[in-house]
Amino acid sequence: MTPAPETSLRFGDFELRSHERRLLRRGEPVEVGGRAFDVLQALAQQPGRLVGKGTLMDLVWPGLVVQENNLAAQVSALRKVLGGDVIATIPGRGYRFAARIAAAGDTAPAAAPAPPALKTNLPAGLPALLGRGAELAELGAAIDRGRLVSVVGPGGIGKSLLTQHVLAARRDAYEHGVCWIELGGLDDAAALPGAVAAALGVHGGHGDALAGLMSAVSALRMLLALDNAEHLLDDVAALCRALHDAAPGLRLVVTSQAPLRLPNEQVFRIGPLAVPDAALPPAKALLYGAVALFVERARAVDRHFQLSDANTAAVVETCRALDGLPLAIELAAARAPLLGAQQLVVSMRDRFTLLTRGRDRGAPGRQRTLRAALEWSCELLADREKQMFRHLGVMAGSGSLALIRNVLVEPGVDEWGLLDALDTLVDRSLVALSGDDDEPRYRLLETPRAYALECLAAVGERDALQLRHALAVASMFDAAYDEYFSGRVGVDDWLHRREPDLDNARAALHWASEAGETELALRIGATMLRALPPSLHIERMALADACEAAIAPELREPLQQKAWLELSCVLADTQKARARRAAERALALARRLDARQPDRFTLYHALCRAASAAAQTDDLPAARALLEELRRVEDPSWPAQRLLWGCEASQWVARMDANTAEALRLGRRLLALDRERGGNASIPAGNLIDAELAAGDAGAAARLGGELVEALRGTRHEYGLTFARINLLAALLAQGEVVQARAVAQAAWSKAPAFDLQHAAAAYLALFCALDGRPRAAVALAAYSEAIYAAREETRERNETEATNRALSIGGRALDDAELARARAEGAVLRDADVAAIAFGGVCA
Repeated sequence: MTPAPETSLRFGDFELRSHERRLLRRGEPVEVGGRAFDVLQALAQQPGRLVGKGTLMDLVWPGLVVQENNLAAQVSALRKVLGGDVIATIPGRGYRFAARIAAAGDTAPAAAPAPPALKTNLPAGLPALLGRGAELAELGAAIDRGRLVSVVGPGGIGKSLLTQHVLAARRDAYEHGVCWIELGGLDDAAALPGAVAAALGVHGGHGDALAGLMSAVSALRMLLALDNAEHLLDDVAALCRALHDAAPGLRLVVTSQAPLRLPNEQVFRIGPLAVPDAALPPAKALLYGAVALFVERARAVDRHFQLSDANTAAVVETCRALDGLPLAIELAAARAPLLGAQQLVVSMRDRFTLLTRGRDRGAPGRQRTLRAALEWSCELLADREKQMFRHLGVMAGSGSLALIRNVLVEPGVDEWGLLDALDTLVDRSLVALSGDDDEPRYRLLETPRAYALECLAAVGERDALQLRHALAVASMFDAAYDEYFSGRVGVDDWLHRREPDLDNARAALHWASEAGETELALRIGATMLRALPPSLHIERMALADACEAAIAPELREPLQQKAWLELSCVLADTQKARARRAAERALALARRLDARQPDRFTLYHALCRAASAAAQTDDLPAARALLEELRRVEDPSWPAQRLLWGCEASQWVARMDANTAEALRLGRRLLALDRERGGNASIPAGNLIDAELAAGDAGAAARLGGELVEALRGTRHEYGLTFARINLLAALLAQGEVVQARAVAQAAWSKAPAFDLQHAAAAYLALFCALDGRPRAAVALAAYSEAIYAAREETRERNETEATNRALSIGGRALDDAELARARAEGAVLRDADVAAIAFGGVCA
């Protein structure tokens, strides 16, 4: 190793003197081996930074060929001296010096880059695509030719990686970008529209999920990939047909083991990687995709591996025996450095004979090959690695390192040994690694996970592991819930960070519910109510029903209180009376708990929700009393994430009390608080437009509305855009800008029914028709809007009331009593589908 400069690095009780090649603890020398010292020095000179295993080995053993387990042995020796917290293992990536360096010149690692504005869901770093250059170009050309392409082939053939590379290459080619959506973990076909909406980051509204998704994507111009569709083939086909019809700017690519069989579908079949038919020199053999992948994967495990005259024939024979299947080749190649290419062929050939004998002869040959390769690879693992592999089967989707630790580490278990085992599984291609260096995530692919669960059941460990998984998820979500209201993390960032663990939460919740672990299920479910995006409206409502049914007096009161509070929030938009009942129960519990809380936020939050719910159900006396109480509890030093709830409650009371000046002031403060807490602020901005209009400043409302519409245009936030357009329409009509209002009205109405906003939009459509000289249409649309409000038992807000009354007044002056009555009667029974023709097409009701 190159001599280090004369430096002294201090961390904790230790001092590393590079120039003396000495390690001291509290001033006394500590004996460590020379290679271990070199490892420590290499890591300590880059505190906080990930150092890859290959880089570290080159620093410690320059020019030498050594086995990678030598590095793990040196790190293990250092941990016995330093303790377990100084050197962190990042399985599959390398090591990081985690202790704080007290020496001068210490710098913090660079901040992580901001996430992209448009979600892609693509892995942070894609593995190289070897041997697929022609297919990459052909698939891109197929997408350019048509709007629906199915990439078809057996499991393990490389469909997903090829499609991911196509998306990555085209992420800037479409106005709304590209998006990768995994369907493998989705079991319920009814959840398909919501899952797509959530992956896109759009809001499908509170009505029919499919209709809401169609509305949310209808104006998007982007490339969308649906991965692993074969288990829901008919339902995915129906969804693709609907997307194709509703969104002309959308291009779809689907990966599946079978085609969708749609009339407009292009089927792109992907075959195995090319394998030489005969012995070739190494340079020529590397031109074949299967051989190139084998060598690349072997070199990932041992960077000194080379294709040579001595091993080329064995490598080619291995690739041929594996039918050119990429995943099977990766599994085998990961063993090549340890076994040697010749021994690898012998070991695999003998084992495959046993594994494939007696298997289901109806299964495709390549499927049997992949299964045999997987079983053979697992049989070569050490006992600790086998245990880690099968235990990972309880992970749904991917898991963070923290979650894996919490599930798998038991008292008395060597935590670092488990992480070393995970590192080995990544090296052996049994575990896939994604995410960035700071937040890596680990997952078993579909076929390995199915096998791991079989192994888990076979040794009788499945129930115990699923309980540990559910407990770990519940603890993770409990901590996340507290973090949400702490103000330490932005609200949008919090939601983004919860998203990767929703599959684990769903799996844990399902198991806990089936196992009768009611409290465990409610702990997970209560936080899920906050973490699920609005686009998953059907799932949120089903979860709300399940949580409400699970709340029982024997459960811990803090958990009951949290569940009722979250129910009040989720139900507030669509079931206001039920939301108020939930808020009142949350408040009753909060009053009992108040004396036991470290601060009074629990009571404050419940008061806020109860006040908002009372105002929204038109009980202003109760709302005012609750508002006075919450103001006495409020702590002005709290972060914006807490204070926002009181501001929201105050604004609801002001709006429903027709106190326009106060509503305007609070609307401005609410917008500032939402931005301060890290929200996107589109809904508070829309409410502020409403408040400006109610205060009589239609010009300010129109300016803010125009700005918000432009800010949301080109994003995927069609829900917020629809709100903004309705508010802009109201402002334009208040100024008498009927011509300019037409286009805004048409755009707003095109999305309003899907987002369950037709009652609000129709109030302004009625005024639009009245100002446009069509009084009969105005009266009908006003009656249509009133009928929806009545059916929902909701109180109209001031601006909508004034718009409706003004439309009816204009219509009443133009129509006689009989005609007015007929128009109102006909409007009260209008269907959503009839509205556009009446409002814009010249049809009279």
